[in-house]
Amino acid sequence: PTDLADLQLRAAEMQDRLALSPRADFAELVSCATALTGKRIVVKAVGSSAWETVTGLLLVRPESAMILIRATDPWWYQFHIVLHEIAHLLFQHPGSHALPGHHPGSQFALPGQTVLARGITPLSSDGDIDFSDVASVVEAEAENLAHVLSQLVLGTWHTRTERLSA
Repeated sequence: PTDLADLQLRAAEMQDRLALSPRADFAELVSCATALTGKRIVVKAVGSSAWETVTGLLLVRPESAMILIRATDPWWYQFHIVLHEIAHLLFQHPGSHALPGHHPGSQFALPGQTVLARGITPLSSDGDIDFSDVASVVEAEAENLAHVLSQLVLGTWHTRTERLSA
């Protein structure tokens, strides 16, 4: 993406490629992402004090993708992190092939996989993205798609919740 409009267009195109139903829930989202990527997606809540600045980690293997999230975060933040990491997977964003030995996720890392880590850093999707910085664009793109998917899935969840309580 070269600007905010392009970033938003790519998120809309990816949502179309997922072919989600209008009332998609999280299970359908994961199923469609699995079908599109050809990778089984596993989410695991982990963490300790060493995970203070690491909010999510995506470990991509040839046959699967493991998303590690902080167990101590509220459910709604964990949900966002999972969507953010699924967005990285869908866009096939580049990552590194190793974690530093002191990284709290290194115990889950295997040789030959791609690693994308999400830490506590300010991100913006309101137009002040540095489009000359590849890392900023990759994070903004994942963040943008995570918001799009969240609106779809949580909209369905809120409708179901309201219907049950009425």
